[in-house]
Amino acid sequence: MSCIFCEIVDKKADAYTIYEDNYVCCFLDKYPINKGHILVIPKKHYQEFTDVDQNSLIQVILISQKITKALENILKTDGITIMQNNGIFKDVDHYHMHIIPRYINDGFSWVEPDVKVLEDDFVSLSKSLEQFLARGY
Repeated sequence: MSCIFCEIVDKKADAYTIYEDNYVCCFLDKYPINKGHILVIPKKHYQEFTDVDQNSLIQVILISQKITKALENILKTDGITIMQNNGIFKDVDHYHMHIIPRYINDGFSWVEPDVKVLEDDFVSLSKSLEQFLARGY
């Protein structure tokens, strides 16, 4: 299976790489939402967030924090959006974190649907999650 992000890691595809170490590779998004939009990926191929090994995941978060500080300083952002998508919602089947510089009135947004959740649903879900997490998953 061909993966454009694996090709970037292997230097078989071009990218504006800004940082890499043994665990992660960070590069400018080819189709940015705003100038300075950066992708942080584990060097090892994982499709989903839940599959990523602990060392790679730690590095993804730690370098995302450093990149965020750099972007805020260099680009004088009004804020930063950090996000990732799983399942059918991701555009590349290689786990990646987006770091997106944000500005007032930059046009980027997501629409929050008007979802009503009943109290019983909150109680039931919180208990189910608590039990699942207590089992050590």
